Amino acid sequence: MLRLLFCTVLAVLTSAVPAHAGSIPVVVASIKPIHSLVAGVMGAVGEPRLLVAGTASPHIYQMRPSDAEALRRADLIVWIGESLEIFLDRPISVIGAGAKVITLHEAAGMHLLPNRKAGLWAGAETEVHRDDHGHDHDTYDMHIWLDPGNADRIVDVIARALARIDPNRAEIYLNNAMAMQERMKTETEILRQYLTPVRDRAFIVFHDGYRYFEQAFGLNGVGAVAVNPARPPGAKRLTELRRNLIRLDVRCVFTEPQFEPDLVHTVIEGTGVRSASLDPLGADLDPGVDAWFQIMRGLGNAFVDCLGTQ
Repeated sequence: MLRLLFCTVLAVLTSAVPAHAGSIPVVVASIKPIHSLVAGVMGAVGEPRLLVAGTASPHIYQMRPSDAEALRRADLIVWIGESLEIFLDRPISVIGAGAKVITLHEAAGMHLLPNRKAGLWAGAETEVHRDDHGHDHDTYDMHIWLDPGNADRIVDVIARALARIDPNRAEIYLNNAMAMQERMKTETEILRQYLTPVRDRAFIVFHDGYRYFEQAFGLNGVGAVAVNPARPPGAKRLTELRRNLIRLDVRCVFTEPQFEPDLVHTVIEGTGVRSASLDPLGADLDPGVDAWFQIMRGLGNAFVDCLGTQ
């Protein structure tokens, strides 16, 4: 995508005026997988600032004074959107008002999938492609980085934004983006082959945040314990899930490191169904260029390890 437009983009962007002429752009990214993609595009030019680090969850994150200062100084802020990072909604519009803001779920061409209900899934709504800004934010699954095609698009969007803000380094950003996209393509093909043996094996997730990964690699998710990880399910839903584990030949019920696994243990107790952890945010990973790849590989390993056991 970038190769075909490279010369045209450079010609347009070299006439743009950077936010701080000659200086390295100050870039803030909300969560670790997005920070990783931004870091890949920036390369040796500079290090983006990560807001939600460590084991923190964007669903319940509390901003610190240093985060507010980073937003105030930012030339570019990259986030998914208010449905995922609700803590950023007002600060971006107030503290970060002087920055260019990329709301990734609104980017043209983004592949969006509707949220599914908690419990067992019977059929799935059709996907959509983002070509305008008019939609209900709560309708769609915001874990868009777990689709390799979306990750490719995110890299493209970030590279173009940085090239416009900092036209003197536009060629560096666009070249870095192409290198990142090639690496992502290779990683995706390796994962696709690795996951093929477990594609038909049923599993349940803690909350419905893996639909993009499931669809990209043809996996067989059949339900979720919770819709929102911050809102525990009731006894009725847990009973329904437990009753159907054997009927659906569920091999694994997955937890997440950011949330207590007690509910999952309650669902599978005495059934012989296995449990493992999925981490879509890279809680234990160091931030940086490699994080997105490590997150995807970690998910692949977790699926194979848990679903591959007879």
